[in-house]
Amino acid sequence: MDDSGKLNHIKLSGFKSIREMELDFSALNILIGPNGAGKSNFIQFFKFMNQLHSKELQLYVSQKGTSESFLHFGEKETKMIQAHLHFNPNEYKVTLVPTQDGKLIFKSEEVIFDADKAKYQGGIKRIPLANAGQEESGLPLPGTQRIENHVAGYIADWKIYHFHDTSDTSALKRVSNVNDNRSLSAQGENLAAFLFSIQATLEYRQIVETIQRVAPFFQDFILIPDKNNPEQIRLRWKHKGSDSYFDANHLSDGTLRFICLATLLLQPYHPRVILLDEPELGLHPYAIHLLAAMMKSASTKTQIIASTQSVTLANQFDWQDMVIVDQINGASQFSRLEESDVKNWLEEYKIGELWEKNIIRGTP
Repeated sequence: MDDSGKLNHIKLSGFKSIREMELDFSALNILIGPNGAGKSNFIQFFKFMNQLHSKELQLYVSQKGTSESFLHFGEKETKMIQAHLHFNPNEYKVTLVPTQDGKLIFKSEEVIFDADKAKYQGGIKRIPLANAGQEESGLPLPGTQRIENHVAGYIADWKIYHFHDTSDTSALKRVSNVNDNRSLSAQGENLAAFLFSIQATLEYRQIVETIQRVAPFFQDFILIPDKNNPEQIRLRWKHKGSDSYFDANHLSDGTLRFICLATLLLQPYHPRVILLDEPELGLHPYAIHLLAAMMKSASTKTQIIASTQSVTLANQFDWQDMVIVDQINGASQFSRLEESDVKNWLEEYKIGELWEKNIIRGTP
């Protein structure tokens, strides 16, 4: 993958269950740990940053409660949230503090450019953004060659996906606007429109063939806008051996989720960072094997951060991909494995099995 804008390192403190952490990132990052350890909170930080970048921080905080909902054990325990993100070759630093009326406001915000890392002259350049007391970020819109615009573009392209809701009222099963196809939506609500937009690509054919490996009865999607309302399209598909068309309601929950994951991971153009929280839910073990293969392939084009509770999924990755998450004294702890932790075990066991046996931590 192109290293431009790659998230290399994070230092985060005061956010939800995360009292303090530092973590290096690679192309593929698999978070494993017990329930309540903080895996989902870590992924939620990226959503938090999306909202901050969109200048909707106050709305987001109010929707989730107050600043107390974000500060580690509340304001009595934690006085601020601090984040320091390292990209290539830029950095972003922010400090947020609570107000008496439950808001989170900026104490400081800046971007940093290290010319040496970019093989330029000029040393380190710091650009202040939001002023102290400001309620919304000073990050500009992406699009120009300025340092702050580059950083804004990186954060804007962090995409969190949840395909868990496959109920009768799920957005996946509703009609979508055929023009809503720039990127796959967070819950797959524009799946039909997005597939319609890429159906002439080689990647579309790969998506269909991969779905057929999990659902042999599936022949292809029927991607035709509504004849009475050409701006609307619904997810429909053809069963092998039948001339009838079926819709999303005729797919099992697991098959529908796998279709979303295959589309996300095999699409022609990927977001800069893809975040997935327990993507294996509802999938057959064979489908989980295919999911891991797709994640590995996609990680050559984008960064992937995913949490899992599945030993089967964890077994498909290398020890270098793992991030162990534990909760110690009420705080989430994140750590990478060392080769010495696993070297003597890997001849007999896979990494997920070592996790299950509590050899590499990350268990209750």
